[in-house]
Amino acid sequence: MFPSNNSNDDRDLVGRARRGDREAFTQLIVQYQVPLYNMALRMVGKPDDAADIAQEAFLRAWEKIRTLREAPFKSWLFQIAANLCYDHFRRGRRYGVMPDEEITSNVVGLGIATPGPQERAEANERTRLVRDCIQALDHDMRIAIVLRDVNGMAYEEIAAVLRVPLGTVKSRIARARAQVQEQLQRHPDFFPTTEDAHAE
Repeated sequence: MFPSNNSNDDRDLVGRARRGDREAFTQLIVQYQVPLYNMALRMVGKPDDAADIAQEAFLRAWEKIRTLREAPFKSWLFQIAANLCYDHFRRGRRYGVMPDEEITSNVVGLGIATPGPQERAEANERTRLVRDCIQALDHDMRIAIVLRDVNGMAYEEIAAVLRVPLGTVKSRIARARAQVQEQLQRHPDFFPTTEDAHAE
């Protein structure tokens, strides 16, 4: 989830940074470096690539900070990072593996305890299947579901980041979740349907 930040604080820091105050911009880096890196990591999969994208996003933000007017800094910064993820994709670089421990249960509504070795192995396999399904989504749906279900960003913020209407964001997330669910239903041993559960 994103840190709870005060938009007024952001405006003050951005105003100072626009006047060349590097310390103010450093405070913005400290505030957003973790969620920005996490978003990039979930998109490109590899820690080194994610770190490069986050660093480049902050560099570009510093270079262009004087052009920022009314848009919230967070949305603007994540928009820069999202564009860098698109560039990464367009260069033909394959997405890496999304970290297993970071797959959110929000996507499929799971909350499964893993007390023993067998249960843990089954949970790991479920996690792998969810990860692979998300990784197989097209870029637009993947970034939308990552920002929403993994990073916890509000729909309105995602719309600002991706520069698309709110309805488009909701549609992409709904379609992404539906595709993930459809793929997971092909593995009833790990993701039984309601009918399967009742049959038992």
